[in-house]
Amino acid sequence: MATPNMLLQFLPAGLLGLGLTALLACLMGGVAAGVTSFSTVFTCDIFQAFLAKNAADKRLLAVARWAAVGGMMLSFAAACAAMRFDSPLDAILLVFAVVNAPLFAALLLGAFWRRATGHGAFAGLIAGAAAALLHHGLSLPRGEQPGIQGGWITVLHHPSSDLALGLGTAMLAFLVSLLVAAAVSLFTNAAQAEELNGLVFSLTARPPAIWAWWKRPEAMAAAILLAAIAASLIFI
Repeated sequence: MATPNMLLQFLPAGLLGLGLTALLACLMGGVAAGVTSFSTVFTCDIFQAFLAKNAADKRLLAVARWAAVGGMMLSFAAACAAMRFDSPLDAILLVFAVVNAPLFAALLLGAFWRRATGHGAFAGLIAGAAAALLHHGLSLPRGEQPGIQGGWITVLHHPSSDLALGLGTAMLAFLVSLLVAAAVSLFTNAAQAEELNGLVFSLTARPPAIWAWWKRPEAMAAAILLAAIAASLIFI
């Protein structure tokens, strides 16, 4: 509500309509990009790749349109569910734990380990998301009622706060996704080395370092990682 209130407070009547129009256009642009991305990914990466490899363009266009409708309906359902949280941050943390944390683990494994496979990454994503949902369903901060904010299966663990619940769920999802992706990759066929040039860290040519050690990306990444671990330990 910060932006609408700021527009009402500082813009005169003549510019208020223009400001609200710009705000709505910005929101509509973001929604349009999300719906288009969802439709494209479902049609090209799921339907065409696994369900109908030789589908005609007319059929793909119809599937894309229905996928856009389905994406909008899922968005409406997610918005209604988010309204039941005490804070939007809790809903964002849950989405991050279920979706982003397993995806980040699979991405890191594929970027730094040439033996990682697509089957391993997919299995890791599914396992990480399932572990996140299971942890969320078995944990509930003290003083809260079981429901969408946790404990919807049964209550076996009481984190100190909603933030601790979200961060703990994300860390568990990351770890499970990483381990499952690595295990499945060991039992599936890996890609050839020439197919991974420029994609895997060990197979990417790197120019000689010309900066001081504390200016290099590795040092900055290590500092950020240590700061994140320290913040997690403090607030959890």
